[in-house]
Amino acid sequence: MAWRAPRGFWAYLVLQVPDILLAGLILLLIHWWMALSLGWILGLFALWVVKDFAMYFLLRSVFTPPRTGPETLVGARAVSRELLAPTGHVLLFGETWRAESLQPHKVIAPGTPVIVRAIRGLTLLVEGEHANQPKDAQRDLP
Repeated sequence: MAWRAPRGFWAYLVLQVPDILLAGLILLLIHWWMALSLGWILGLFALWVVKDFAMYFLLRSVFTPPRTGPETLVGARAVSRELLAPTGHVLLFGETWRAESLQPHKVIAPGTPVIVRAIRGLTLLVEGEHANQPKDAQRDLP
């Protein structure tokens, strides 16, 4: 699988181009005026570029778009607050949500971790976090 740059990386990189060009220009001027060796100039320039790449990891939250809407809930982990047979309520991010099990023939016991797989209106469609849950946490309906 090919490596993909994280979201916002290219926006950060484009904003760093003037900074890198200015640093290179200043270092060249220092080379001409103060007779600093070319090895020092190249080393300082490389250090400057490495610094810019390292700073991305500290600033990446500024350059990534905020996640909003119902799609942010898909894949989240919740805990069932009551018996899901197949509907009930789960606790997600400190809020109680109506939930429906994607496996209607299974009962999910209270306190069992579940994963949100989809959303239908204001109802979360969930399934047990582990496929091989113990018998007391998930059992077949009669």
